[in-house]
Amino acid sequence: MTTAALKKKIMALVDKETSEKKLELVHKALTTETKAEAIRSRMNEMARASDKSIKAGRGLSLGEFERNGKQALEQIAASRSKAKNAASRKPIARKS
Repeated sequence: MTTAALKKKIMALVDKETSEKKLELVHKALTTETKAEAIRSRMNEMARASDKSIKAGRGLSLGEFERNGKQALEQIAASRSKAKNAASRKPIARKS
């Protein structure tokens, strides 16, 4: 079925319909943004905001990003306790 024929059929059905509830459902179905459309819209907004930030000079060079990442990993590693060798652990009594 072509788009024009489908539109014609839908319009005829809408013209015949008298139930306000059904007409409201059709209206909602045609005007409500789908999840995919919402995601695409949000991604476009984020991309535009990112472009503005980059043009305004807010951002990191690759070198700055690598330095910051390395420092963050070093801080995480420093905050963790050192692992003990198996020989330095107390033996655990186990039932055999």
